Amino acid sequence: MCRGSARRHFHSFSSLLMWSLFLAFLLTGFATAQVTPEKTAATAVISNVDEVSLDLVVKNKKNKPILDLKPEDLAVTDGGTAVKISHLHLVGAEQGADRPITLLFDQLDSAGCANARSEASKILKEIPLAGFSVSVLKVEGRLSLYQEFTRDRNLLGRAIALATQPDPEKTQPGVESAEKHLLATLRTGTDETGARLSPPERMLQQVTLTALEQSQRIVQEQHSSSALAALLALARSQQRLPGRKVVIYFSQGLRVSLGAGDVLSSIIGTANRSGVSIYAMDANSLSEQVAQGLITTMVMGNAMHASAANAVSAPQAPTGPVGHAAGDLSTPGMLSMMNSQFDRFETHGADQAKGPLAQLATSTSGLYIAAGENPRKAMRQMVQDLRNYYEASYVAPIQEYDGQFRPVTVKPLRAGLKVRAKSGYYALPADEEAGIRGFELPLLKVLAEPSLPQDLKFHSGILQLGEFTTGYANALVIEVPVSELTTRDDLNSNLYSLHVSMVAEIKNKAGQVIEHFSEDVPRHGALDTKLEAGPSDAVLMQRHFLADPGEYTLEAAVLDQNSGKAGAVRSTFVVSAEGSGPFLSDLALVRRVDPLPEATDDLEPLRFGDTRIVPNFSGHVVRGMKNLWLFSVVHADPQAGDPPRMEMTILRNHEPIAQAPMQLRKPNGGDALPYMASIQMASLPPGNYDVMETLTQGTKVVERSVGFRIDGPELASAAMSDKLGTAPGTGKDDVEVAAVSSVPSPGETRGLAITALPPGSVPPPSPDEVQAIVSSGRKHALRYSKSLPNFICLEVTNRSVDSSSNGHWKHRDGFAEMLRYVDSQETRTMVEYNGERTSAQRTDLDTTWPLSVGEFGGLLNLVFQPNAKTEFQWKETDSLASSMVDVLAYRVARENANIGLTDGNKTVAAGFHGLVYIDKATAGVRRITLEADDLPRDFSIHAATMTVEYDYVTVGTHDYLMPMRATVSLQRGRRQTDLNEMTFRNYRRYAAQAKINFAP
Repeated sequence: MCRGSARRHFHSFSSLLMWSLFLAFLLTGFATAQVTPEKTAATAVISNVDEVSLDLVVKNKKNKPILDLKPEDLAVTDGGTAVKISHLHLVGAEQGADRPITLLFDQLDSAGCANARSEASKILKEIPLAGFSVSVLKVEGRLSLYQEFTRDRNLLGRAIALATQPDPEKTQPGVESAEKHLLATLRTGTDETGARLSPPERMLQQVTLTALEQSQRIVQEQHSSSALAALLALARSQQRLPGRKVVIYFSQGLRVSLGAGDVLSSIIGTANRSGVSIYAMDANSLSEQVAQGLITTMVMGNAMHASAANAVSAPQAPTGPVGHAAGDLSTPGMLSMMNSQFDRFETHGADQAKGPLAQLATSTSGLYIAAGENPRKAMRQMVQDLRNYYEASYVAPIQEYDGQFRPVTVKPLRAGLKVRAKSGYYALPADEEAGIRGFELPLLKVLAEPSLPQDLKFHSGILQLGEFTTGYANALVIEVPVSELTTRDDLNSNLYSLHVSMVAEIKNKAGQVIEHFSEDVPRHGALDTKLEAGPSDAVLMQRHFLADPGEYTLEAAVLDQNSGKAGAVRSTFVVSAEGSGPFLSDLALVRRVDPLPEATDDLEPLRFGDTRIVPNFSGHVVRGMKNLWLFSVVHADPQAGDPPRMEMTILRNHEPIAQAPMQLRKPNGGDALPYMASIQMASLPPGNYDVMETLTQGTKVVERSVGFRIDGPELASAAMSDKLGTAPGTGKDDVEVAAVSSVPSPGETRGLAITALPPGSVPPPSPDEVQAIVSSGRKHALRYSKSLPNFICLEVTNRSVDSSSNGHWKHRDGFAEMLRYVDSQETRTMVEYNGERTSAQRTDLDTTWPLSVGEFGGLLNLVFQPNAKTEFQWKETDSLASSMVDVLAYRVARENANIGLTDGNKTVAAGFHGLVYIDKATAGVRRITLEADDLPRDFSIHAATMTVEYDYVTVGTHDYLMPMRATVSLQRGRRQTDLNEMTFRNYRRYAAQAKINFAP
């Protein structure tokens, strides 16, 4: 398949290397290599922040370009206000550098890969060799480069074949080679032959590298899917290129939940401002329009069934080829019936019917090419549009840059003209270096006020981490407690949602902004855990930056998008020079440790082994928590003769209660040493605590401290001493343990364990914590089916076979079914087989369905029902679709399993095992895998696996966790493998009661 697993994103050429090279390149003079686009007539006409530039495709009724357009031939409105065109000129094919065209492939199933590969080859044949340059990229966790901009059709053909390779592991060398080549040519300014790159060629490469870097940043800052982030990154980065640009996007559908709608709007607005047109290629076997038609067909079928029950004549189910107009099948009264039935489905937004892909294309002056449609005609039109178009500019009637979308309309006043133009833009300052996003503007306005609002309380601060090889490293942390935010509680889905935006700026003593950070966080959470979390649950923004020693100001603002409440702080801090001798960074409480995100750069200072530290600035510690972790960075003096020594002291209410010498690994010269300590917390009573860390080397002593509070009723000091005296004092063998000695005082207390953790040995959750994860996951899994609304969707299945187990898949067939989910029951009706309407069913196919346990809760019930006696084992923490998940391995013995495999002749019982990915925020299952165990040797199926992936989908006006895709893989005989890939699309709410009207 074209999809990768949660963390399989080309680790051999790790993106660590790519981004570290990128940043190193910036630090060693990348800025000096910047080039200015050649001043041609194709250069964008934006003279100041108040001027808007539009590109217009103008043709006559015969679809021929108009070459004599005048400003008075057009009427333009901006936000409903008429504006006057101040500049208009024709851009011809002979002007400027090559027109850039980007082929972007989304993550596709095997059938989608084959469709996209075929369509891309047709597109290449329509793009002329002269005047155009094409690149190939793909979305796979991050934006990956397969071929930088080139005219070479052989290179492009190989890159397309690689990007549409069903086996993602085979694409790894190609991506490594392309990205290394990009970095090498940017560093040297020459290609592989030693020839100097022209300024336009260097600009194309710089823009490509910027897009690669920004896509990962957008995922982090705006919590969007990798596909949306890739499109937004391409639109932003290509703003630096003159003239019109095109992105051809191959996808099987964009999933846009309620929280992601702002990102889709940002892509449209940014693309329009950058002169980027998006051509959306539907790589499905069924287009969105056909899928909607099939839903219509089913609705008609419901109406016909109801009318038959009332002895009213109605037409039979339609048959015939795909695309047959529904109106041609209607009889008198059918249209009225159909409209009435459609009233039973809820939709979100006026553009829902045409789908996000079509909306993306039409709103950016591109085209939507439906599945199965030959793209050649559209590509010929695209080439013609790129060769001849107009650029117009006008003064924008903007009173204030508020970040709101401003629709633009262009109407011809001259007879016989057809005009295609952008749909609008966002009211943002035009300084591309600032990179201001729409959600930031209200917050920047707050920070500009002399009196900062305090309606929303939050925590913020800077951790100074000392001097690394790249400079003085610091970390910014902003924490917004969920208890301070207004949440929207949805009893239908048992979820709450919140939306908070954050902006922070670091200014030097002269008031200049040296760092600008922002994050826009839409988030879901489980209703039944919201109250339990208390003040410990928070929305976080965490960034790192370099700053020379000196005095700085932190300005931070936070906005609750649901309530409109805002809060802001302004504080000063000093970055201290280390000087001679040892140095100890600020000491931080650890909220949690996360797996290092993909494309983490070498400048990340809060790194501990293969994890990233997430600090806790609130100072609140949950009572009964097993361990409290603390993080710091030790900078030993390589010139000192004595090794460094570490000591840790714990105080309660300013009185020392424990002291311990801590083990230190031997530093490697002057390298910074990340250090993590663990304090056993179960024995600590409520109170205010301080932890002091002391680093000694020779005669130099450095101290750092941090405080925290354990809430609860105050206990007597005697009881405290008793409890502390019985606390365990040793750790496990694989943890470096520091023996605890008491402070030298009459009321000394012994037995409080403080341990130092070597990198990579962060303890896993305790058995009790794992049991809590399983219990929460079980509760949500067992009620999942009943929590879903009545809905209807389209399930598309593609079946492939690999007869020799060598990864060469041959598409066998494909079919579409209307899936009706009513009162927790699934029913399917096959409506199309291999592109033609059908009345057949699954049982009519030449093979039986070997494994079907139900994607809408059936598999979850098999794993989590108490009778299964499932054994769970915590495996790791991972990130999946911008969410943190606990990954648990599970196993169900055959005697407890309720699952069977059939090969058409007999059915056998099987045990099974697999992995389950449980969302930390919602306790919902985001992915589950199943692999059958102990199959009989004489059974024709030797191995069987199943995977179901879930994501948030808007059904009506609510977000639900729904299946997005599923796969079933079966090994038959010695070498043959069958693969069934299912995708679920076009979710619509299905009302409880039918209402049928008949026209007279």
